[in-house]
Amino acid sequence: MIFGGTFLVLRFTDSNEPKNESPWLYRIDEGDIIGLELVYQGEEIAFFRSPASLNWYIAGEPGVSPDIPVFQQRWGGTPLLLSGPRVTRPLSDTIDDPAGFGLDPPETAVTVFDRYGNTIEFHLGIPTPDNKNQYARLVGHDSLFTVPIEWAQVVNRLAFDPPVGRLYQIDPRDVLLVQFIRGEESTRYVIEDGTGRWFLDGEDPKLVDPGPWAESLQTLLSPRMDQILAGNIDDPALYGLEQPDTVVVIPRLGGLSTIEWHIGDLTPDGQFRYVDVLTGSLVSEDTNLYGVLASRIDPIIALATDPVLVE
Repeated sequence: MIFGGTFLVLRFTDSNEPKNESPWLYRIDEGDIIGLELVYQGEEIAFFRSPASLNWYIAGEPGVSPDIPVFQQRWGGTPLLLSGPRVTRPLSDTIDDPAGFGLDPPETAVTVFDRYGNTIEFHLGIPTPDNKNQYARLVGHDSLFTVPIEWAQVVNRLAFDPPVGRLYQIDPRDVLLVQFIRGEESTRYVIEDGTGRWFLDGEDPKLVDPGPWAESLQTLLSPRMDQILAGNIDDPALYGLEQPDTVVVIPRLGGLSTIEWHIGDLTPDGQFRYVDVLTGSLVSEDTNLYGVLASRIDPIIALATDPVLVE
């Protein structure tokens, strides 16, 4: 719930507020948040989830683009982040010149929606002169506050660098080998120690074309995910995942678990491929059934069947 019906600003003299803690700009239960709308420097983006689901989506444009699942590894604590920012300093009870603080128009306008139909809207302005904080106001109140700039930057990043759905994300420094398995055939790409060059592995290793490979490697280390089709794979054979078309295996350095993902059949409409992801050698920590556009998957399968080599 949102404290105070619609919202609550803790006053500077609140006797219940510990003297060594800053007041809250507002407070809301993170589990009640079901939607966010942001306008950052004129650019709009919205996030939402069903009240009955924990899956968050980036809202698409109706009739133009589909909703996109968020990348949970980056989305993570976002609802908690938006459940109640602490104020660095309360500056004044009125704002005589909102434009002077970047609040008219605001640098960022954020609206938080809860499951009960309540909303909170707050605005972020420009950084303070010491660049440690950012001016802020709660819509419906005249007070001027500052909030930590690190918090404001994370909020702003949701707009200009949204957490688009990914199957996983790997640091390229942790990878020395990428393997593709199709039936009985195996294709391995390995990096040459000290040079950073990648080769198609074999009795006579062949140098891969660095340009196309760099683009392919970027895709392999952070592949897009377009749909969450189910929260649990009840029968892998139904999706071509019991004996997948292609298996991608990426061992990681430093004791990190191996990433393995399976590419299955096309969906009935022919637009997507079924995909699941495993971490570790045997046990899956991710039970979701994903859909990835066939147009994204086909170039990955081609790495197993048609490597691009230096002539």
